[in-house]
This record gives sequence, structure tokens and C-alpha cells, in this order.
Amino acid sequence: MRGQLTKEVRLQISVTRLKQGVEKRDKKIIELVELNRKKDQRIFELEEKLIDKESQRKELLSYLYKPGKKDGESKPMGKKPGAPAYHRPIPLESTITEKHSHILNQCPICKEEVGKVVDTVIKYTEDIDLKPKPIVSQHTITRHWCSNCETYVKSKTPLIPRIGKNTLGYVLYARYRLRLPLNKIKESLLDLYNFKISEGEIVDLLKYAKDLFGKDYQAIIVLIKEATVIYADETGWRMCGKNWWLWVFVTTNGIQYVIEDTRGKGVAERALGQKTDRVIISDGYAAYQNLPGDKQQCWVHLLRVAKNHSPFLYEDLVLLYKKLLLELEKPIDQRDKQKFQDKFLLLIKKKYKEPTVEKVKTRMKHHQSVLFTCLNYENVLPENNTAERAIRSQVVMRKIFGGSRSLDGVKTHEVNTSVLETLRKQNPNTNFFDVVLPLLEKRCSGL
Repeated sequence: MRGQLTKEVRLQISVTRLKQGVEKRDKKIIELVELNRKKDQRIFELEEKLIDKESQRKELLSYLYKPGKKDGESKPMGKKPGAPAYHRPIPLESTITEKHSHILNQCPICKEEVGKVVDTVIKYTEDIDLKPKPIVSQHTITRHWCSNCETYVKSKTPLIPRIGKNTLGYVLYARYRLRLPLNKIKESLLDLYNFKISEGEIVDLLKYAKDLFGKDYQAIIVLIKEATVIYADETGWRMCGKNWWLWVFVTTNGIQYVIEDTRGKGVAERALGQKTDRVIISDGYAAYQNLPGDKQQCWVHLLRVAKNHSPFLYEDLVLLYKKLLLELEKPIDQRDKQKFQDKFLLLIKKKYKEPTVEKVKTRMKHHQSVLFTCLNYENVLPENNTAERAIRSQVVMRKIFGGSRSLDGVKTHEVNTSVLETLRKQNPNTNFFDVVLPLLEKRCSGL
């Protein structure tokens, strides 16, 4: 038939179509392979970012929360087996205010008269005086006419405040030791002492205490500037709803708190002065790096970062840190600083499998020159927990009553807390009122 294709032509057409289909599929396969390669690369990049973000999250949580123990058995509760029991100590004879005798005259069984006393048992009851009466003092000041001077005169009297020093001492105790907000201080005074006071009066009392403590705060400023070992740290503070900063500077005999609207190095420069023969221990914040004196960086912060990024590097650093603590127990002339620096450098060069370990090594390289300064001095710790503990009470107060509401409140808080915490540091294990009330009496009398 005319126009009919032969078998060979049909086969050629089929082969051509098959080849074209194979070429299209090959191109599609190449495109899919390239697409898979790009997606695999993207997945790898996202996994690295995920690991990095997870390590950052753990690092942040380590600063905010104390991690719990997950491995190993928990510590048993209570005392160790065989430990002696605790008994409340017997009160001194001079402290007894009341004495009661319970004498039996008639037998409770047969109702007959009993004989002489065979033995006695003495027991004690200790209690407090709830809701005592307020102490109200009346001061009468007479005025007279002096015919010689031709003027009215009166006797010289000390400053007579409307509210006494005992109430002022309790307000300081409730505010800075119990960390109570103003309304709770007002309620406690009414409940415990039947003493009525307004929140405004409490604020005035705190400002009055700030004025009384002026000399003491100036002495603390000088003490911090002249100290040879200083632990420094800073945390956030709120003032009228805005972010401010609370700085703490701790030495052996004093604590100074400074509240400013900046975290710049100028605050540390003004507080610490230009003394050169000293050591500043910090967590590595750059504001302290260019200040006069030697620097010691905190090992605890380094270990915390290493634990989040590389458990193996963390174990190596913990081992080196424990050896460092043992080395500090030796006299200065027997300490081998170079040995620790060499071991630390080996850890920096050592290979670890974690992808984010380089972040820790970068920190180690940056701080390696200031991690072993403590070996050159006596009584210099390789960590900044001293400042961390001093600032913790301020963080608790910030969470309870939110910070300060005015510049006067800022100044009042930093002065009062500095003086009270310094007194506490200089008089450990001493009753708060036994230390504060004599100071208040002394300052109220103008001394």
C-alpha cells in the first residue's frame, strides 16, 4: 500500500523516541541528583546551626538556672547514720526571766499526802514577746528670755526624729535582709508591734538612713580603691521601668554596690581608681581588661562554657582546675606557673570531635594569659564566686520589688546595701541589730 512504513522505519522511529526519552530522564536524574546534593548541604548546614543554637541555649540556661544532677544516685536525705542528735542548748541562768515550780502535795492515785522530794527535773520554755507595746518618748524643750542678750534661748538638744532608731533598724532589717516590699514592712510593723506607719514614711526612713550612712559609704569607697584584691561583677537593675546596671566590688573587708544606667567601663574606672598593685578577679567582661593592675579570669565561667560545647574538653579542664587548686595550697615560691600554662596550651591544640569546640578554644586563647595570675599571689581565688554570691541578694530583691523608682531611690539603695553588707562581712555570725543599732545611735548623735 502507498505510504505504508516499512518495519525497519518503524523500528528506527521507536528507537529514536526511546533515545529521546532516555535523554530526558538522564537530564532529570542529573537535576534531581544536583537538587539532592544542595538539599544535603543545606541539611548539614542547618544541623550545624542547630547544634550551635542548642549549645547556646544550654550556656544561657547554665547562667540562669543551676543544673540538677541527672547521673548517679541522689544524696540521701537527713543525717549520716551514727551522727549525734541535735538538742537545743540549755539557756544561761542570766537569761531566765520567769521561774515556775510544779510541786506535788497529794498522790494522784490514792489521794494521800506525799513524802519529801526525791529528785527534780528542770525543763525550759523559750518564747518571744509578740506584739509588744510601742515605746513613745516625750521631749519637753523649754524656751527662756535672756535679759542680758535680749533674745529667747533654749537648751541645746540632739536631733529628735519623729520615728526612733529601733524602728529604723527594723525597717532596714526588713528591707535589706528579709527583702520585703514596702507594703509588707508596713503590715509587719502593725502586726508585730502595733506600730502604724505609712509607705511614704518608710521611704523617708530609708533616705534618712542613707544620710546617716554617708560617712560609712565614703569609707567603703576608699576601702575599695585601696584594696589589693577585688572581685567584680555586674547584673541588670530596673529604674522606672528602664534597664540599668548594678555593679558589685568585693574585697576582704567591704562590699560596694554601684547602680548606673550604663555597663560601660567608666563605672569600673571610677569605682576602682588607678591603683596598680592589685588583682581584679572577674568573669572576663571587657570593662575590666584595661584597668590598672593584674587580672584573674574566672575558671568557673570557662568550665561552664566548655561543658555546654564539649564534654571531653570539659573533663580535661576540670582535671587541670583541680590540680590548680592543689597548687594554690603551696607557698608562692613553690608554685610552678609555667607547667600549668604549658598544659593549658596542649589542651588548646588537642583535637576534639564536637563541631562547636572552637568557640571554647577561642575563649581559652583569649584568656590564657590571665587564668593563672592567682599563682603569683596569696589569697587570690581562680574564680569569681565571691562577687557572684555578693550580687545574688540584689538579684533576689530585684525580683521581689522590681528595682528602684527614682534617682533618690537608686542612691538610697546602693548606700544602704553597701554599708549593711559591709557590716555583715566585717562581723560574721553576729546579730544584725547588735551591729546596726549601735551604728545608728552613733550617727544620730552626730558622731
